[in-house]
Amino acid sequence: MPFTRPIIALHDARTLAALSGAPARHACELLALPLASPGTPLGAFVGGNPLAGEWAFDAELPGSWALAWSGTLGESLFEGTPANWMRGPAALDALCDELAPQLARHGKRLVLVPHARHVLSDARSALTWWCDRLFPGRRFELLPPAPAGPRPFGLALDIAALLEPSMVPDVEDHVQSLLASIGPRADAIILRDARQDPNDPESLAPCALGDGVLPRERTLELIARHVPEQVPVAVSGAGLDRALAWLGAAPASHA
Repeated sequence: MPFTRPIIALHDARTLAALSGAPARHACELLALPLASPGTPLGAFVGGNPLAGEWAFDAELPGSWALAWSGTLGESLFEGTPANWMRGPAALDALCDELAPQLARHGKRLVLVPHARHVLSDARSALTWWCDRLFPGRRFELLPPAPAGPRPFGLALDIAALLEPSMVPDVEDHVQSLLASIGPRADAIILRDARQDPNDPESLAPCALGDGVLPRERTLELIARHVPEQVPVAVSGAGLDRALAWLGAAPASHA
C-alpha cells in the first residue's frame, strides 16, 4: 500500500540559506518543509538544550511550530543524569510556564521531542507532561488525540531517539510500545534510524533510514495502526529520496 500521509522534510537551515544566497536570519538547526508545499514551512527545529540557562527561541522563526528537545540537566546535550527524573520535571514545567504567554502571543506551538537521556525519556514521562499541558487533572491513558487548532504545546515522537543499546535485541517490542502510546497523541512522527556509536558502545548514533536497527515493515505497520492519518511524518532532507523509498512514498520530484 502506498504511503499517503503528509511528509515533512527536515532541511539544514544553514544549507538552505547558502543555496538561496540569503543570510541565515534565524537561530535554528532545521526547517520543517512539507513536501506538498515546500515554500510554506511548518516550523523549525531550534536545537540546543532547553533546560540550559542560555537557551532561547526566536519568536520570528518561520512557521507555527518550534520543535525542540525536551532537555537535560546534564552538562552536555545527550548526557543522562539522575537529576533529570528528580528535578527535571519541575525545571521543564517552569520553562513551559515562562514560555506559554509568549507562545500564545505569537501563535507558536512548542513541540517537544523526547530523548532517552532527557527529562522526557520514555512514553510515561512524555505523556505525563503532555497531559498536564493539554488536559490538566486528567489521566493520559484515557485521553483522545491532541485537539486541532492553536495551542502552545505539543509532542513529536522520534522513535530512534528513545532507544538505547540495551533495547536493540527487543527493538520491535519497544517500537510497538512507543507507537501505541505516544503515536495517537503525537503532532508528528520523526523517522530516522540509529545504530551503535563506534566511538561509544553505550550509545546509539543517528543514521539514515535502512542503515540501523529500526524494523521497517513493523514500524510502518504500527504507524498505520496507531497514528492518525493527518499526522505528518518527518524525515531528513539530506538523502530525501532514499527516505521516501524507505517509506514507500513517491520520489520527491513526484510527491
